[in-house]
Amino acid sequence: MTERLRIKDAVIKYGDNPAVNGVSLTAGAGEMIFITGANGSGKSTLTKGIAGLLPLSSGTLVRTPRMSYVPQYEEADRDFPARAGEIVLTGTQRPGKLFHTRNDRNQAESAMNALGIYDLADREIRTLSGGQLRRVFLARAICGKPELLLLDEPCAGLDAHSHEVLFSILRGMMSEGCAVVMVTHDISDIDGIPEGRVIRISGGRIAGYE
Repeated sequence: MTERLRIKDAVIKYGDNPAVNGVSLTAGAGEMIFITGANGSGKSTLTKGIAGLLPLSSGTLVRTPRMSYVPQYEEADRDFPARAGEIVLTGTQRPGKLFHTRNDRNQAESAMNALGIYDLADREIRTLSGGQLRRVFLARAICGKPELLLLDEPCAGLDAHSHEVLFSILRGMMSEGCAVVMVTHDISDIDGIPEGRVIRISGGRIAGYE
C-alpha cells in the first residue's frame, strides 16, 4: 500500500508545554483514520502539525504534497471579503499555477453541487451559517483532488442528509487512493466508515486503538 502519511515520534509544543508528545502513525492510500479523544487531548494540534500549520519540536513528518486540510469552521475569518464560489475554487490552486482553467471551474461546480451548496456560490462567506460554511470548506478540499485529506470535526453543523453525502464522497475519494484522517469527538461518525482505523488521543499521546 502506498503511504500518504508517516509521522514518527512527533512532539508539538505550545511554549514549553507539549500538546502532542511522541505520536507516531501512518496512513496509506485509500485508508480512513479516525482520531478521537476528549477536548484538549491534542487531536486538533496533531492535525495542524500534519498540515504544516504548526512546527514539530522533534520527530519526523513525511506526507504527500497533494494534501487538503479542513479546519474547524470556528477558525475561519468570516470577515474575509470573498464569495463562497471563490473560496471553493482556491482548492484547485497548485504552486506555480497562475490561472484557473475551465476544468478547475467544472471541478469546483461539481464539488458544490455534490454538497448542495451551488446556490451559495455568489454569497459572501460572512453571510453563511456555520453548516453552510463547513460545506464550503469541504467542497474546497474535495475539488483539489487530494491524496491526503485532513478533516477537523467535519460533521459539526451538518444535517443528517449532508452527513450522509459527506461520507459517500469520502468513500469515493478513498476508492481513488485518497487517505483520510478525520478528527471527531462524536463516536457515531465512525459508523459512516466502519472499516476505518480509530486512534484515541489522551494527554497528547496515543492512548489506544479501537
